[in-house]
Amino acid sequence: MSVMRTLAGISNEHLFHHSEAVVYVEGGESSRTAIPTASADVLFWRGLFDRFAVGHRFHFKPRCGKQTLLTLVDRMEDGTITAVIVCMDRDHDHIRGLRATSRVLYSYGYSWENDIWSVDVVEEAFYTLCGVDRNSVAVRASVSDALAQFARWMRWPVYADVLAALRADSVIPRGNLKCVVPPGRGWPSIDGAFLFDCVKKARIRASGVVLKLPASVTVAVWRDACGHVLSYFCYRMLADLLKTHSGQNITRQFADAIAIKLGWELMQPDVLQHHKAQFARLNS
Repeated sequence: MSVMRTLAGISNEHLFHHSEAVVYVEGGESSRTAIPTASADVLFWRGLFDRFAVGHRFHFKPRCGKQTLLTLVDRMEDGTITAVIVCMDRDHDHIRGLRATSRVLYSYGYSWENDIWSVDVVEEAFYTLCGVDRNSVAVRASVSDALAQFARWMRWPVYADVLAALRADSVIPRGNLKCVVPPGRGWPSIDGAFLFDCVKKARIRASGVVLKLPASVTVAVWRDACGHVLSYFCYRMLADLLKTHSGQNITRQFADAIAIKLGWELMQPDVLQHHKAQFARLNS
């Protein structure tokens, strides 16, 4: 806890903000900063609290990486801190079991990006930002086809990625987005050869180890793919559509913000039910 405030300070911080609790999320640059960097995670979780915790007041605080948040969860579970809620990406933590406290909330999919981005969101984001006639400039078919290609090429790498998580490894690189081509800009597709090589290398690292998912764990590309890859792929589609039809450029951060705003209304039923259920536990 050296990079955090004292335990008593954490428990009492909500009083300073005149709120019921401090909601810690991922994001931000450093847990030492007095004013943390803005985080898309705050946008996502704040929207859910606004929707499912109406009438309550919370203060949202990005606190860097997940390990910092897990340290907070440890202190919540042993009772040494109170008035704290932690919201974080599920990643592949469900394989071994998620933290079983009502004050820890998880994304339904690998990350909040998986909960938000969809064909509907890409399409609606385009028409929200580009003043064209929907009937004259139809984009849904091309977006749907691209995401179908994404699902085909990502199916086995995502399954292998979930398996690799059993031994704290990964198949799909988290530090780069080389599986999305062409690099930089243009209509995206998935580099199957690159992903095949990633799977091959992961199999070599796991040589001699038998890995098997628990019977209760299923794998779905849209839910379990690395969220950064999925969101980048969707961003690239949106950016290319805007450039083609209006000459506009859009940053990834702004695209994420638009997607979050639209995603609250266009959220898939299983994702929506997940969040309804965990907020019901939090409010009980």
